Amino acid sequence: MIRSLATLPALALLAGCLNGKVAPGAGAPQAAAPEAAPQLRLPSTARPQGYKVDLRIVPTEETFSGSVEISLAVSRPLPLLWLNANDLQITRAEARAGERTVAAHAMPAVKNFVGIAFDEPLPAGAATLRLEYTGRINGQDNDGIFREKEGDDWYVFTQFEATDARRAFPCFDEPTYKVPWQLTLRVPQASKAFANTAMESEEDAGGGMRAVHFAPTRPLPSYLVAFAVGPLERLAAGKTPGGAPAGIIVLRGQAARATWAVESTPQILATLEEYFGIPYPYPKSDSIAVPLFGGAMENPGLVTYAQGLLLAPPEGESVQHRRAYGSVGAHELAHQWFGDLVTTGWWDDIWLNEAFATWMANKVLEKWQPDWHTAESRVNQNAGAMGADSIVTARRIRQPIESAGDIQSAFDGITYQKGSAVIGMFESYVGKESFQRGVQRHLREHADGVASADQFLASISAEAGEVGKNVTAAFSSFLDQPGLPLVSASLVCAQGKEPRLALAQQRYLPLGAGKPEGGAQKWQIPVCVRWSAGGEEGRTCTLLTEPSAEVALTGAKACPDWVLPNDGAAGYYRTLLPVPAFEKLLKARGVTVPERMQVAADLRALAGAGKAELAQVVRVLLPLGKDDSPFLVRTALNSVAGLRQSYVPEDLLPQYERLIRASFGDKARAAGFHSRPAEDDEARLLRPQLLRLVGDQGHDGPLGKEARKLAEAWLKDHAAVEPDLVQVVLDIAAVHGDRALFDQYNRSIHAEQSRPARNRLLDAISNFRDPAIAADARKLALDEKVDPREGVGVLFGGGDDVRSREDTYQFIRAHYDELARRLPRDLPQFFVFSGTALCEENRVQEVETFFKPRASRFEGGERTYAQAMERMNLCTTQRKLHGKAIAAMLREVK
Repeated sequence: MIRSLATLPALALLAGCLNGKVAPGAGAPQAAAPEAAPQLRLPSTARPQGYKVDLRIVPTEETFSGSVEISLAVSRPLPLLWLNANDLQITRAEARAGERTVAAHAMPAVKNFVGIAFDEPLPAGAATLRLEYTGRINGQDNDGIFREKEGDDWYVFTQFEATDARRAFPCFDEPTYKVPWQLTLRVPQASKAFANTAMESEEDAGGGMRAVHFAPTRPLPSYLVAFAVGPLERLAAGKTPGGAPAGIIVLRGQAARATWAVESTPQILATLEEYFGIPYPYPKSDSIAVPLFGGAMENPGLVTYAQGLLLAPPEGESVQHRRAYGSVGAHELAHQWFGDLVTTGWWDDIWLNEAFATWMANKVLEKWQPDWHTAESRVNQNAGAMGADSIVTARRIRQPIESAGDIQSAFDGITYQKGSAVIGMFESYVGKESFQRGVQRHLREHADGVASADQFLASISAEAGEVGKNVTAAFSSFLDQPGLPLVSASLVCAQGKEPRLALAQQRYLPLGAGKPEGGAQKWQIPVCVRWSAGGEEGRTCTLLTEPSAEVALTGAKACPDWVLPNDGAAGYYRTLLPVPAFEKLLKARGVTVPERMQVAADLRALAGAGKAELAQVVRVLLPLGKDDSPFLVRTALNSVAGLRQSYVPEDLLPQYERLIRASFGDKARAAGFHSRPAEDDEARLLRPQLLRLVGDQGHDGPLGKEARKLAEAWLKDHAAVEPDLVQVVLDIAAVHGDRALFDQYNRSIHAEQSRPARNRLLDAISNFRDPAIAADARKLALDEKVDPREGVGVLFGGGDDVRSREDTYQFIRAHYDELARRLPRDLPQFFVFSGTALCEENRVQEVETFFKPRASRFEGGERTYAQAMERMNLCTTQRKLHGKAIAAMLREVK
């Protein structure tokens, strides 16, 4: 699963969980629920063996009704059975055991659970429980069973991971309970229905309804069950090599936008079949576009995607769209084997599902699209993980799950990016072929079942044993403790002796990140180093298991000219070298682009740890802006792009803008707002980043004027601007815009029929800098005519601008309760970042007083709050550490 919200790119938005109510059945006693009610996990007194679900779903209605029949294996006589349920009203319950019928009723509501009490104990052995109930079709959140309106059409979709299947049916809503499901959907005659499996039969159900019966599934946990209802269209997308039909499902009239998905999906599936050595494991492979969904979900046979991921923009296909779907599609389809065919037994190992799919997506792209520069993209992914892992409140990859909030917190950058980076490091350590054999062994041994991370590591070690590398202990040292290793390296060269490299490890923590609990941490780190001595290169690897060690640079005939402590940028650790040694690596001919990117990131981290001046680091990295590699240009660009938010006071903004224009203005203006026929995709992808930096943070007037003309042309004709440039054009025009342009944007938002175009305008309208105009933009978050799932992004677009973040923070404070009422249930917990973004030491108490008591309203909110406050302290500390030197650097700009 990939969960995000396009309107909030800076925040890791995780799925939340409201606690609903389960009404007692007719005639049920009104006594309080037993004290033995579950707190997190269901008792093991019964296990499901299979489900038959029959639901009436009408997209124009706000409720649904139906029944569920659960085949049970009961371990002992059972007077009370606990199930998961939320927002469901159970109207009838009965059980059968052999030839006997056992009367039952639902107990009063208990948070996340319903108790089914039997008039006489349900005997041990096989039994069947049948429940009739009603529930709510969600119109505010994209969780459980939810509905959305597109034009005049209503649609119903589902999203059950992590714990929202219980909003659709009373069930055993834990991943360990993996059994077959059979669905029947009763839907309007004009609607189509899709689910994990193909339709088996259908019949008239009377009253303008028809009953659609789907084939039974292979064993699935509840969170992977999925269905969709509405005027949907399915496009055939060929077959997998194993023969399963693939399809792309779209909303009415959107088939023309699915060209890339139709073309690429079978190619991705074929690449995955080849790697896993197992045919696609399910009878069909459909993917479906969901308008207001954020991210994607790997439901077998019915993968759901945010509409903007699966479908090209209305104005035409773009490089960004092809890359985005290729990457996310590879992730979700990798889950069909790793996560669906073999499923984690409990949420503490969900990292393995998501980390593996993230890592596997890169493997797919390397094979399927070798020109997409996956190695460089992986460095950027790892940098994101290292940033999240550099604070004391960072959690472990394999975090114990002790509450519902812990489940929600498990879907973050530590799970996805850090887990992926660690997998990649150990693949490099044991060898690609051995690692692949271990993956295949794991899938074969646990197909249609559940497995733990320890079992996965045992499979890898069993295949890596040929080279004597049992990875379990070393890998676990990264799983079971938080944080990021810092490996320092220094040459030991003595006359007449073989050069050696002294290594030492400790936890990397930037100044201001707080103090970790406990003593010094130690990892078992696969460290591979490469060096150049006298024009010849060499390489050696070691497993750094102690706080320090020395390794011989075997083959080096002289003291090396340079040493790269993270060969191939494959290691998940920061490196510590003197600044001159970093500079030498940035210029060395034998160091690859991904390695230079990693060196630059480590150099920037050196400043964060207080071991170098940030201004000095910026001066070292800025010359990369003249490199031929677009990735190194981005590295230079990023070295200054983040300064405005944390280090540039308002009185020095003109000097900062001049620095941006002086460093990147010529390159941005040369790129312009129009692509060239002969340029490659990387140039096309770099263009909007250059334009955004210079047009926004550099406040370049000519670029602003050109963007204004193009924006006004786009408002009249969406084909007037190239698809890859629409958002940056609208954004830059807004940065330089006036009231007249704002009014044009605002009118278009309310009149626009195309959801993607409307979302572009909502993203852009938050970039107006005039305080009065920006205030009117923020009001869209409260506009009853704007879907709150779309409108919330207006609160964050200008958050990196010192002139707007104070007003945004005050607006959120003033309207917090109203926003919380309108928005999806988990989003308001992230508003704390509007306060911590102020980066002002004297405001810490103020932010804490307002947001701390509100954090406890959300599952996982306390962790979100703690991390936000640590980042505020980190920001204020770094500002004190580097602010004066940055100011001095800016004053030198002419």
